[in-house]
Amino acid sequence: MVIWQRTHRHCGKCGSPNQALEGGFVMQCTRPECGQRGFPRLDPAIIVLVHRGDKCLLGRQGSWSEGRFSTIAGFVEPGESLEDAVRREVREETNVRIGACTYLASQPWPFPAALMIGFDAEAESERIVLNDGELEEARWLTREQIAAGEVMVSPRLSIAYRLIEAWFDAGSGPRLAGLGVDSALTPGGWIRSPEKS
Repeated sequence: MVIWQRTHRHCGKCGSPNQALEGGFVMQCTRPECGQRGFPRLDPAIIVLVHRGDKCLLGRQGSWSEGRFSTIAGFVEPGESLEDAVRREVREETNVRIGACTYLASQPWPFPAALMIGFDAEAESERIVLNDGELEEARWLTREQIAAGEVMVSPRLSIAYRLIEAWFDAGSGPRLAGLGVDSALTPGGWIRSPEKS
C-alpha cells in the first residue's frame, strides 16, 4: 500500500494532487471539479506445479541460492485466460506442453502488487528446453529425489510450497512437511530452513 500511495500522488486524470482516504486504500483527487478516485491495482500471476507420471517439473533462477528449485510462474497478459497463461508460461520457460490444469489456491504476493493464482497441471511432453532464459535450470524430479534432499524447495509460507506439497503428499510415502527440504528467507537470500540444518 505504501508503494502504491507513493506512486499515485497525483491524479491520473487531471494531474492535481491526490489525498489518501479510507485508511489509505483510496487515493482521491483534491480538485473538487475532478474528484477522481483511484484504487490499488493487482497484477494476476499464475504459479503451477506441473507433473507427469511420478515426476514433477521444477526450475531454478540464477539469482537463487544453489540447489533451490520451485514451481513455474509468470504474469497473466492482457486478454489471456488463467489457463492460457499457465500453458504459455510453462511452454516459454521449459518448452513442456500442458494438458489439463486445475485451480488449487491463491496467495497475495505484495512485491509489489501481485495475486498468485496456483494451479496443478498435467504435462503432455517431457523434453525440457529453456526457451526464454528466465530459468537457469529445470528438471523433472521424483518424490524420492525430493525426499532425499536433492533440491531445496520454497519456504512453507509460500504458495509454491503448498503446490509442491499437494502433489508430493498424494504419494504413498512420507509427508513433505516432515522432511526439512524447504528453504527460509533471510536478509542474505533463500537458505535451508534453520531448524532442519
